[in-house]
Parts: sequence; structure tokens; C-alpha cells
Amino acid sequence: MTDIAHKPKRIWRVVLVLSLALNLVVIGIGVGFATRFHARNDAPPPAVFGSVYLRALSHESRRSLGDEMRKTRKDHAQKHGRNSENNYGYDRAIQILNATPFEPQALRAIMLEQEKVSSEHLAEARDLLLNHLTQMDDDDRQEYAEEIVEILNRRKR
Repeated sequence: MTDIAHKPKRIWRVVLVLSLALNLVVIGIGVGFATRFHARNDAPPPAVFGSVYLRALSHESRRSLGDEMRKTRKDHAQKHGRNSENNYGYDRAIQILNATPFEPQALRAIMLEQEKVSSEHLAEARDLLLNHLTQMDDDDRQEYAEEIVEILNRRKR
């Protein structure tokens, strides 16, 4: 008799666990749809403008430009003495942050130098992209422009 009395409890426990699991799946799907397809018409364009230009390129073009950018980055790092051995120039900043008394002007000088180096690198990347776009024929550039429009339209959804 004890086996018969325990069977209904076990069945209901299994039913409740399955029901809970199904509810969680339905809630997860609902949250996924809400976050994925939530209309954001007032959303600004992507924060990094260059990313739109790069995402609109074909896979092969992105790879080719990426290879060129990595090469210029290495050259650029050597020119400015930034490499993995000195933590890409951050070692001195860390020393200043740990020093007592703190010298904000010294850190500011490092930050300004890093900003200058970053700006130079971005200018080189922009020039590589412009060179690549210049080599495209008119039809390819029009397809590229259409892809940018498509990316911006997806961003609005």
C-alpha cells in the first residue's frame, strides 16, 4: 500500500517540475523577443562611426584591411616605443598612479601622448579605408553605400 500512496505524489512532483521548466522557457522566449525586436527609433547611430564603414565591407575586404591595419599598428607601436613589454605605454601611467604624492600633470602628459598616438593610428586606418574605397569601381561603391544604409536601418529597429 505504501507504493501506491507514493506514486501520485511522485507523478505530481514530475508534472510540477515540467510545468515550471515550460514556464521558464516561455518567459525566456518572451524576454528574448522583447529585447531583440524592441523598437528603438530614437536610438542614436552607432557610437563608433568607423565601425559602420567597416561592417559594410565584404568579409574579404575586412580581412585585407585588418591585415594592413595590424601591420601599420606594429610599425606605429615601434615608432612610439609601445609594445607588450611596456604594457603599450601604460607602465609609466601605473607608476604615477601608485606614487605618493600623486602628480596629475605627469599623468595628463602621458594621456595626451596616448591621445596623440591614438589619433595618428585612427588617421592611418582612415587613410587605408579611403585608399581601399578609391580602388573600388562605381558599382561596388554603390553596393557599399547600400550596405551602410542597411546597417543604419537595422540600428533603428
